[in-house]
Amino acid sequence: MKWCSESIIRSGARLLVLLMLPVLLHSPARALDDLPDDYTFVPRCGGIYDLCGYAHRQDEHELIPKRYERVTMFSEGLAAVRIDGLFGYIDKTGKVVIEPRFDVAGPFHEGFAEILVGQKTGVIARNGDIVLQPQFKRSIPLNDDIILVQSGIYSSSMDTEFATLGTAFGLYGLPMSRGTWGLYRLGKGWLTADSYEFKPFGKSLWARDMSAEKPLFGVMGIDGKWLVQPAFDAVQGLQDGRAVVSVNVGERQRSRLLSGAVDAEGKVVIPLRYDGLSFWAKGYSVVRLNGREGFMDIRGGLLGGRFFDKVERDLEQNPFKVLLDGQWFGISRDGSLGEVPVDVLKEKLARAGRTSEAPKPLKNTQCDNGVSIVSRDSLWGLEGPDGHILIEPKYEAISCFHKGVAWVPDSDRRLWCPVGPDGKVRSKPDCRTTYYAVDSPHYYPEAFDSDPFRSSLLWMQAFLKHGLDPRHQPPRLMGGKQDIKPFFVNCGDRSPCE
Repeated sequence: MKWCSESIIRSGARLLVLLMLPVLLHSPARALDDLPDDYTFVPRCGGIYDLCGYAHRQDEHELIPKRYERVTMFSEGLAAVRIDGLFGYIDKTGKVVIEPRFDVAGPFHEGFAEILVGQKTGVIARNGDIVLQPQFKRSIPLNDDIILVQSGIYSSSMDTEFATLGTAFGLYGLPMSRGTWGLYRLGKGWLTADSYEFKPFGKSLWARDMSAEKPLFGVMGIDGKWLVQPAFDAVQGLQDGRAVVSVNVGERQRSRLLSGAVDAEGKVVIPLRYDGLSFWAKGYSVVRLNGREGFMDIRGGLLGGRFFDKVERDLEQNPFKVLLDGQWFGISRDGSLGEVPVDVLKEKLARAGRTSEAPKPLKNTQCDNGVSIVSRDSLWGLEGPDGHILIEPKYEAISCFHKGVAWVPDSDRRLWCPVGPDGKVRSKPDCRTTYYAVDSPHYYPEAFDSDPFRSSLLWMQAFLKHGLDPRHQPPRLMGGKQDIKPFFVNCGDRSPCE
């Protein structure tokens, strides 16, 4: 009911693949340097137990067989994989080079990787040695021996089964974990207090001390020293050699945010006098002043030498069209106006959307890999595609296999615990209070009992019973907001069934 998928680029070189595959996978003399680069290895999951391995990004031939519960992208020649509930690392031949002993493991960066043990993170070196004992909420390697750390206990917005340790900054330069941070040097200790908000700025950092009376952003080296003194209320990361910066001017009740830009050294090169500046892409930013818009280059010049009523980029971020006196015109890179051209990428995406088939709902008791959830005497188990029993029907409820484990309730302990392909209950991944086969953004499972464990057990039983006999009423997902209506979960999909 949950699956591993990723967009790929396919080619037709199948004969070459067949000739190369035995050499690629089985030659003991093959040097690691001769193997494809990290980016070539793409995670792929499937099979009866939904195990994972790696395929070639270009033509999808198998590079490492599907034998791990979870896999991550390769970084610096190593990838974190989960085996029997714990993470270790493999090289590009699939050989385990760091034994599994971590609850979660992150990518390597400059020879170091963040790891989670219990509810604390630390750092390991490429040989597997722990160089920073688990003691922080986050411990993200930045450069050489400098670590970006956050005090506290690790927590994740994701289901713990799918928790990851990402890099320092996520989408749009936002920290992967909210709160304040500090810089820490291995073997020496704190370089700064743990009271800073950080954002990316080339090889340095935007930083502001949240304990200050008026926290402002400046540029800080990873050694904790200021390169540009704090002066800005809002900042963005570098794009095309420019970073947007903003300051508040005027009284608090009538304050106005003015924006400009700095170069890679943090020097102001676009004066802070505009009502808005977007990030730079394809050489241009969208600039706003007094209700009008334009395309600004990295030197501060306006495309076409003027502002317009409104401007828009295409989906590839090129300057695309402008609105002038109520009429739209296409705009070229020399600033000349003409007919509005076709947005090629937008049209391709629209055609793909028109021709794609709608996803087909799955029965609640049918797993994606051909495995079925079966019932005997009101107890539940798993059956393979060939009719062979994989897990004897002896549990009050059960999930499909996902990433090498199925989840079953233990009413004595009031926990859901993982079961491996051998049918035995494991201690890792950690048992959990609740489990639901279906989730959806902005919704939460219908409550069947005040006790969280009991409620999730009854919800799953209703879900499975409806899968075997539609006369049983399915459970519901409830809207998290007043205007979002609940719906019955009557299929294995994430959306309501017709």
